[in-house]
Amino acid sequence: MAKKKATSKPAATVDASTRILVLHGPDEMQKREHLTTLRNALAKQHGEVETFNFDSRTATLADVFDELRAYSLMMTYKIVIVEDADQFVKSHRDALERYADAPVDHATLILRANTWHRGNLDKKITPIGAIIKCEPATQAQAIQWAVKHCKKQYKTEIDRPAAQLLVERLGPDLLMLDTELGKLSLMTSSPDQPITAQLVEQTTQKGSDEEAWAIQEAILDGIVNNTPGKSIEMLHELIDLSGKPDVLVMYFVADLMRKFANARSMKLAKIPDATIAKQLKLWGPRQQKFFRALSILGSKPGAIATVFDNAVQMDKRSKSGLGNALSNLETFTFKLGAL
Repeated sequence: MAKKKATSKPAATVDASTRILVLHGPDEMQKREHLTTLRNALAKQHGEVETFNFDSRTATLADVFDELRAYSLMMTYKIVIVEDADQFVKSHRDALERYADAPVDHATLILRANTWHRGNLDKKITPIGAIIKCEPATQAQAIQWAVKHCKKQYKTEIDRPAAQLLVERLGPDLLMLDTELGKLSLMTSSPDQPITAQLVEQTTQKGSDEEAWAIQEAILDGIVNNTPGKSIEMLHELIDLSGKPDVLVMYFVADLMRKFANARSMKLAKIPDATIAKQLKLWGPRQQKFFRALSILGSKPGAIATVFDNAVQMDKRSKSGLGNALSNLETFTFKLGAL
């Protein structure tokens, strides 16, 4: 067990010394970015890092603590994530405070929650971890984020007028902006050419909604009817017959997983389905099919968190040259059907 001095690290710093990380609030993109920062820092210091996800609705305190305290068979560092941890923290606050007094040095506990109530646990976590509120970005923050994120994530510049127009059209949802930036980066004529306001004007929300829906509907049908094979056939048809780039199809699939993650967070916050559908721009039959698929995934502990993580890994593999986008899409769709 390792205990650090109370002055060892600022409250919001995420690095390799983080032993407990609390990510709370509705913004899934910020949670994802903080997790990536932590995972990269841990991998740099410890090498390979294993991740274990627990759904708070089914996981016991013993399940989580046993995983934290047990050494990996491969002697790798571990990240242990508790999803939707609001009730978990409320039920086990005393035990978490005792754990924070003496956390293990071979694992990091991550609590992902929609709400967080300040208390003595905060004082215990601050010396050995971080508590970060992930609030929705303002329009100004989203514009600034888009400029920086596009260059860092997609190695492509986007000029400020283009970023401003993008946020005006899509709103400040960072996950939605990330998906669109990935798509736009593929549409520039060369890696050195920036994304311009003219390109945003021509492509964003002009025809892309219908294209995205055709692809996302193929995935939704596979979930609702438990037919992942047919989903893959439809994706092949869309790519082969329509000539859509397979990487672009992958972005639309990832966007659907983002919608699932956002819808789950809003449902946990008791936001009505009609409001969720409006925010996610789901209308008519689209809305019905989406919520049927969401209900199916939501009934399986940890499934929505898993598919979101799988989508992130699919994107990472394709960008790293580990398989082409189409083969990664096939693997992702089969995994989706196996949940």
